[in-house]
Amino acid sequence: MVKLLTRRELWIALVFSLLLWGGLTLAGAPALFGKAFPCLIMLLSVLTLSLDDDAPVHTKPEQIDTTAADQQRQILEELAALRREIKSQPAISMTAAPAAEGKSTSPDKSGEISGALSEAMKQISVRDSQIDILATNVNRANIQRNLVRLTQSLEVAISLKARVDSGLSNAKDSFDFLVDDMNSALTDQGVESMEIAVGARVADLPAGSFAAISVVDAPQDSLRGTVKEVRSRCYFIPEEGKKPRFIAAARVILYRA
Repeated sequence: MVKLLTRRELWIALVFSLLLWGGLTLAGAPALFGKAFPCLIMLLSVLTLSLDDDAPVHTKPEQIDTTAADQQRQILEELAALRREIKSQPAISMTAAPAAEGKSTSPDKSGEISGALSEAMKQISVRDSQIDILATNVNRANIQRNLVRLTQSLEVAISLKARVDSGLSNAKDSFDFLVDDMNSALTDQGVESMEIAVGARVADLPAGSFAAISVVDAPQDSLRGTVKEVRSRCYFIPEEGKKPRFIAAARVILYRA
């Protein structure tokens, strides 16, 4: 009943019945007819609206059931589509399995490689430190050997001087013996000497084999750029397959080029 009172059509019928009753009254219709006819229209409207109002009560659940069925059908269709996708996934995963396994094993391999590299770097560092220690020991041993040979030459010189002072030896012979002993000492250390010839062209001399004391003007053009005088020999250490390593340059006087 409450729903019936809230319907707009009921109020429209009521207003229409009142207007009809008023119109019939003004038109001079009989009083009974003027009242009965609008009331009849009002009664028919109420009955019609009441029937329309009851019908939806019975049809709304049906509409709700239809909507729910449609939703269920849609959900079932989506679930079926999802099942088909799930069933199709194993083939894809199987084809992608090697790549996935490769990705999972690559970190292990990279970890093993990095571990091996780290261990190799540690071993290289240890070897480098050992090499440094050995090189230091070898250099120290070479220095000690050179000093021993130098002290031997010094003792020979002191002994020859004493013999010369006492008149037991000739000074010239003693000096020649001392020079030979020094040459022998250098040879023992792998050092060789070379004399630069006077008149040699400077451009033909090995780099590092000479050091110019002074440069003078040449008296003639043919002597320009040549060696005028040699004051000492040059000393070098020969190396197989390489240029000699000069450790002491010859002191020379040159003609200006």
